[in-house]
Amino acid sequence: MISIFMLALAIVLFGLTHMVPVLPRLKAALKQHLGRAYVPLFVTMSVGSLTLIVLLWAASPFIPLYDPPTWGAHVTFTLMLPAFLMFGIFIFPCRLKRKIRAPFALAVLFWGMGHLFANGDLATVVMAGGLMLVAALMFALAWKNHVQPPAHPREGILDVAAILTGLIFYLGMILAHPYLIGVPILPYIMPG
Repeated sequence: MISIFMLALAIVLFGLTHMVPVLPRLKAALKQHLGRAYVPLFVTMSVGSLTLIVLLWAASPFIPLYDPPTWGAHVTFTLMLPAFLMFGIFIFPCRLKRKIRAPFALAVLFWGMGHLFANGDLATVVMAGGLMLVAALMFALAWKNHVQPPAHPREGILDVAAILTGLIFYLGMILAHPYLIGVPILPYIMPG
């Protein structure tokens, strides 16, 4: 159970790191204090905490909480499409990103919801549920604090690039999931 507790702590670290961009005054103060070190430090904390979450999830014992519904894999498969589209939008300084304000948060929400339909073990519930709470708070704070990326002169074409990138990541994850996570997706969606 120590790995579950550590997993929860890693999610808290991830959450605290990702609250900075949606709290403009805190972000401005950190940027002023850290100078050029702000971006590399933020990226290191983001990637590091996410890596820690994945490693601790993988190391956690399988403790079943509920049996996922037989149709849960189809819901997961469906929810991953908007998750990856939101991730594509997050990557580019496009018009869609300005309108949505927090596409990364929506990507995490869709991802978490989907995985709760397909997995009923404690580690997945802690990971997906915890990240969904972080994402919901990020989304709410982004709108409350009027966080919005600046306009970009080529944002129209970047909207297209964002959608295409999201689709490519979606298809890529379908193919890579057995190798990265150890669970093939297609047999659950199209049983032979």
